Amino acid sequence: MATLEADLLFNLDMRITGGEAVGVTPKGTRVIAYVKGTFEGPGLKGTVENGADWYLLRSDGVGELDVRLTMKTDDGEYIYMNYTGIAVIPPEVLAKTAPGQLPSGKMDTLRTAVRFETSSKKYERLNKVQAIGIGKADTSAGTVGYAVYALK
Repeated sequence: MATLEADLLFNLDMRITGGEAVGVTPKGTRVIAYVKGTFEGPGLKGTVENGADWYLLRSDGVGELDVRLTMKTDDGEYIYMNYTGIAVIPPEVLAKTAPGQLPSGKMDTLRTAVRFETSSKKYERLNKVQAIGIGKADTSAGTVGYAVYALK
């Protein structure tokens, strides 16, 4: 049986800075949430300059994450990060969510598949990385955080 081996790339801490409620669509409730933040890990540190999540709340109460970020390292290099995944939303948070709105409350189960693109020679190794993100969010506080791991 295969095992999963991974190394920590960085911790990612973001705040929700705004958003747009698209509303109830045939696929579910669509909300676009904008984020900014910071990241820090072994040999990698900087800011999330701009980002957004094209979030979809499905009719079964599961959230689909579709996030794209522009990261800027402390040494001035740019990295594009994108990830998709699943947010399991607690029933008590779902119960308080009005149709067409972003669920507001604590969500402890965010699981994502992460990829990177960069033209930086220093960080070009990230172009070959498949990573995973394990996260938590508190949308009532406007915070989202992940530990991002590179699969070996």
